[in-house]
Amino acid sequence: MTDSELCKLIQTDPEQGHKALYETYVKYVYAIIFRILREIGSPEDIEDCLVETFSDVILHLGSIEGGQYKSYIGQSARNRALNYYNVLRRQKEHTIPAEEIAEPSVLHVQEELEQKELRNQLLQRIKALGEPDATILIQKYYYGRKMSEIGKLVGLTANAAQVRCSRALKRLQKELADWR
Repeated sequence: MTDSELCKLIQTDPEQGHKALYETYVKYVYAIIFRILREIGSPEDIEDCLVETFSDVILHLGSIEGGQYKSYIGQSARNRALNYYNVLRRQKEHTIPAEEIAEPSVLHVQEELEQKELRNQLLQRIKALGEPDATILIQKYYYGRKMSEIGKLVGLTANAAQVRCSRALKRLQKELADWR
């Protein structure tokens, strides 16, 4: 079917015209897309690109000048396939094969669990110091805040907060020495 015949059919019966357009150009479009995606894409990627190309073409049929479908469809297929190629290439660059991912060793997992338990114990000991000492230590050493900020938070001057922090650290050191 020629482009002029397709143009007339699309104007008189759009549904039949779209089917005829697809049947006329499906092999042409597939060849273009396959040539670009064959090294990087799966058959599903090629099929998706094909469907999206025809969807795009059908949406823009009215803007095709003089019913010159072949060149428009070919360019549309090429552009869509190149976009797919770029997306697939970026995905492959950022994908690590499963066999390259190291499984955590039992020793590593055990060490992590021990570290977590130590952190929890330390946090409990800090909280046992009471307020505002616990808040001061947590804000300074867990969140890295300045003494002026911490002082405002707990209602003390920066110097008073610093003195409380020093005393709380000494009490915590004493408790931890007894704990071990």
